[in-house]
Amino acid sequence: CAIPCLTSADFGSCSQTDLQCLCTSSSFISSTTQCIESSCTGSDLDQAEAAARSGCAAIV
Repeated sequence: CAIPCLTSADFGSCSQTDLQCLCTSSSFISSTTQCIESSCTGSDLDQAEAAARSGCAAIV
């Protein structure tokens, strides 16, 4: 449920492959969070949010 949110996100001034930039970009975080929260439910929502947090925690 989260993949379409990542591909259609507002990348701001970041490259789609620059994870360090994306993980600190308020426009990217805001757009993906809103999309995931409206697209995913239950355990899918929990897993998507956990994956995003752990992915960025490893980079930032």
